[in-house]
Amino acid sequence: MTSFTRRTLLASSCVSLVAASGCAALDSESTPAHWVTVYLGDRAKTHEVSVTVTNNSGDTLFEKEYTLSDSNEADEDAPFPESTDPETITVTIDGTRFERDWPGFEQEPLPCDDSNWAGVELWIETDQSGNPDLRIESDCQHVTMD
Repeated sequence: MTSFTRRTLLASSCVSLVAASGCAALDSESTPAHWVTVYLGDRAKTHEVSVTVTNNSGDTLFEKEYTLSDSNEADEDAPFPESTDPETITVTIDGTRFERDWPGFEQEPLPCDDSNWAGVELWIETDQSGNPDLRIESDCQHVTMD
């Protein structure tokens, strides 16, 4: 092997190691997060939506307001710290309030494995009478605060 080829191999190996160690360092510093995703199911209507997640003491862990419409039909993976122990989700759709428990271990696909954290998908829908309705689905994803 010529010295040019050895130098090229050595240089590319060093660059690969530096890149890999940088990725590992960034990943290890990431803060795990629960997450909230909001989807508009009935895109023919515009809805004013607020979402609040609280813990068992009533402290607000997550709060966000949305105007959902055909041109703005989703907000995905809005994070809040994984260590906060969420208990209740309160969703208000056009003045109609829905209160639900944060999904527990009784729901698929929970519990999450070590590299993923629980979150919720909130589907803003309309019932058969034309009133706002809410569908909640739990899921596990790798979401961080960073």
